[in-house]
Amino acid sequence: MNIKVYTLMIIVVLLVWVFPAVAMDGAQIAQKVVDRDQGQDATLKIRMLLIDKGGKKRFRSLITVVKKYGDVSKSYIRFTSPADIEGTAFLTWENKESDDDQFLYLPALQRVRRIVSSQKSNRFVNTDYTYEDLQSRDVDQDVHTVLREEKLDDHDCWVLESIPQATDDSQYGKRVTWVVKEIYLPIKTEFYDKRNRLHKILTGKEIQKIDGIWTILDAEMNDLNKNHRTLMKTDEIGYNRGIPDEIFTKGYMRHNQ
Repeated sequence: MNIKVYTLMIIVVLLVWVFPAVAMDGAQIAQKVVDRDQGQDATLKIRMLLIDKGGKKRFRSLITVVKKYGDVSKSYIRFTSPADIEGTAFLTWENKESDDDQFLYLPALQRVRRIVSSQKSNRFVNTDYTYEDLQSRDVDQDVHTVLREEKLDDHDCWVLESIPQATDDSQYGKRVTWVVKEIYLPIKTEFYDKRNRLHKILTGKEIQKIDGIWTILDAEMNDLNKNHRTLMKTDEIGYNRGIPDEIFTKGYMRHNQ
C-alpha cells in the first residue's frame, strides 16, 4: 500500500475515534424537545394531590385535552372534583410569535376571564404551577447551553440550561432541564428565580411508551419556598383520537358543565 494512502487512512481513523460525531448545541437539543412526537391530539384523565407544609392533603380530578394545529397547539383543562372546584376550566391557545392566549372559567362567576401578562406568575388555582408554567416558550426566547451529560434514574441525559433572552420575558432567571437522550424527553426541570436561587423542581416519576409515544405518567412540582407540592398521576391517556375543535373555544368552557 502506498505510504501516503496508509498515512491518510490512519489520520481518518484517529479523527473518527477522537471526534465520533458533531455534538449538538443547546438550541438544537431544545428544538428536538419541541419537535418530538407528541401525537396530533391527546386526552388525559388525571388525579391531582396537593400537599402543604403541614402535610395536609387535598385531592382533585381533572381532564386535559390537547390538539395540534400545525406548529402550534391548543389545550383545555376542566376540573371534575371535588365540588368546590368542579367545572373550573382553563383554555390555552398557543401562539408562535407572541404570548399564548389563556382563559380561565370560574363557575361561581359564570364568566370567562382572560389571563393577562401581569398575572402569568400567579399560581394556577392554588397549585404549584403558575400560568407561565402552563404556556409554551419558543426556543429562540432563551439562550440554551449544555452544562454537562449525566445519568438520572438510569437515563442518559443532557443537562440543559435555558436563560431568557429578555429579563422581563419570564418570572424565572433560568431553567435547568434534564433531557433524555435518544427520545428528547425532559424528565426534570429546576426553576431558578432572578437572583439565581432554586425556587421549584418539576420531576417526572414514571415514563412509558403509550401508542408509540414516550409519555410521563406521574409528575411532581415542588415549591421549595412555600414547602408545598403538587403531584399528578395520569389514570387514562389516549393519543390521536380525533378531538373536535369546539372543545377549544370559550363557549365550550361556559356551557359544557
